[in-house]
Amino acid sequence: MQRDQQISSFSAKMASMGFNVPRPDPTDATEVEEFEAIQQSEPAVSKDPVTPPPRRRIAVNYVSGSDPNPAQKPVKQPEPAPVLPKDITEPYPHPLDDDNTTDVLTWREQYIRNLSSAVRNKPNWTEKILDRALVAKWIREALVQTQFWQAKKILAWNREDIEFFYKELIEGYKPFVDEAKKNPELYGLEPDMDCVWRSDTLVDEELRKELIDAVATLENVPDDQKDWHPGSDGQVLDLVHPSMWPIIYGRSVGIIDGKPIKLPDSAILDSFSDNFCWLPSEFEVGTDGKVKIASYINNLSTADQQKLFYPILERIFQRFVPLFNHVLADLRRNFQHWKRVDSPGRYTHDSEDVEWLFSDVYKEKVKELLDQFERGEEMTVKMEDFIHEFPDTREGEKLKDSLGDERWYEPEEDEEDYYGDDIKERRENSPYQVRDLGTLNPDSIWTPPDIEAGDRLEGRTSKVIVKLANIILTPEKPKYEGGSWHVEAMMNERIVSTGIYYYAQENITDTELDFRRTLPSMDDVQEYLPQDSNWTTVHNMDSEGNAVQEIGGIKTRDGRAVAFPNIYQHQVQPFELVDKEKPGYRKVLVFFLCDPSKENEVPTSRTVAPQQPEARKDLEESLRHGPLGNLPEEVFRLIVEALPPVISREEAEKYRQELMDERTAFIDDSDAIQGEGYYLCEH
Repeated sequence: MQRDQQISSFSAKMASMGFNVPRPDPTDATEVEEFEAIQQSEPAVSKDPVTPPPRRRIAVNYVSGSDPNPAQKPVKQPEPAPVLPKDITEPYPHPLDDDNTTDVLTWREQYIRNLSSAVRNKPNWTEKILDRALVAKWIREALVQTQFWQAKKILAWNREDIEFFYKELIEGYKPFVDEAKKNPELYGLEPDMDCVWRSDTLVDEELRKELIDAVATLENVPDDQKDWHPGSDGQVLDLVHPSMWPIIYGRSVGIIDGKPIKLPDSAILDSFSDNFCWLPSEFEVGTDGKVKIASYINNLSTADQQKLFYPILERIFQRFVPLFNHVLADLRRNFQHWKRVDSPGRYTHDSEDVEWLFSDVYKEKVKELLDQFERGEEMTVKMEDFIHEFPDTREGEKLKDSLGDERWYEPEEDEEDYYGDDIKERRENSPYQVRDLGTLNPDSIWTPPDIEAGDRLEGRTSKVIVKLANIILTPEKPKYEGGSWHVEAMMNERIVSTGIYYYAQENITDTELDFRRTLPSMDDVQEYLPQDSNWTTVHNMDSEGNAVQEIGGIKTRDGRAVAFPNIYQHQVQPFELVDKEKPGYRKVLVFFLCDPSKENEVPTSRTVAPQQPEARKDLEESLRHGPLGNLPEEVFRLIVEALPPVISREEAEKYRQELMDERTAFIDDSDAIQGEGYYLCEH
């Protein structure tokens, strides 16, 4: 009885300081002896050195908040996450799910989407679109840009396209953005591409400056301590990267039981890593939107780093919450499948069913059409009424065939010099092919998602992975060649959305983040359609390749924040120095949001001990300056040795390379990422 009271008393004392010392099994003499050795704190103990018993892990709360010294202030254990609403139990779409594919988009839908996105990226666009003359100018520019594709000159932008494009801006996007501007809690949120959200005013200048100053403490280290991302040719500087010291199955240790973390039983698919998992932190989001980082951020976990960075990151993530809410709501309503244009019901050989509109007629009629648009009149000009019909004679067939053979590739510079104005004139005066590019649904204009309680991060604990990285260009290395197509992580982490804050850019050209989607199996297409089918023209696809489709991109301006679903593969596009004599850079803060549904059971830093040597050193210092520092050195060392083990930087870099190799190989071989190969046969 007395021994039980001593055990209970000592356990309570240790718990008050943020330690979890498990009660020993009373039937296990070794555990009882170990526990008694640890609780001895009289100086007399030091006279007889203690023989270290077998290790028993001690669980520690590694989040220090604003006060890293447990001697000054007991660490408050975070309250458990709130019970999730029933409608959040279903997982959100993930790129590696079996059913993660979307139907192919027509080129008609793509050019309408692209112009809409370009207009909505202009400053004060909600006011500018009321000027019909200005909008007509933008449409004229789009006509020039879209008249050639697939090396053919094809009629695009008819009356229905223009009407729909403008109606969607005026009746869909503008009312939402006007209302959003009135709500300061949305932080300048706007829709971009479908399911992609952005803000150019997310973070105020004061908070941005705080982030820049904090990050400088990670940047200003000796050159031999800088972590250049493998394979980046010394251009990508990793400051905080989740591939360093991730969860290593069988090696990383759980805080609660002190045992190595095992691969989840559910990890039976190839889309799971057998070896690694990025380690999320727990971000508690209050019902008022305020954020508290409740468990340490991997690779940013020392007491000084927590004190400096966490208040800044909490405020920035708070501003990202509306962006993530809208991405989640779009995913919940399956808006990634939304189509404005239905594909044609039938396909033929590319040379069949082609009609023609001569260039001089087109120029005349498109001017009439846009003049009507500018005046706000009903647009009555129908290009289809002026299609040229060839005479049903041998000469007519020969002329028709010759037009069908005309393919307009962009000439190389030397070709333009050689042919001079002749090739330009021929391109300009050649007739337009008139094709069935699909059926536009006039009622399919964009509408904002309803943000239901189940799709809100407020009142919930989110699992978030943090990354900080710089792309640095120099006169010696003036161009960044761009990234690869990828999605984030694997099924272990189940990341459903990514938020990127482009908080600092200097002396670089405009940059863009492009997106693409994986298409369903092309078995039916390649079995029934000929190689020269007009299916390729209608959808702007090749006759062979992989079943993926690029859907556009977003400008990554200085100060812009972007959130997008992980079901969209993304790729950083190339950029370079503006002034080649000076260095330049782009700096980003990234939040990876793990699926907030109940199904996602990825471990977090609440239950996984830090593995960095510097984190251990920092913890030891905190313990030594607290109550445990008064213990005899032998006992103090016992406690320290009972903490979960660390992994050296050399080992961590080796594990990172293994992780990268594993994920690169998976991406290269995965149909979910690369799409199934297809080939339209020569029938």
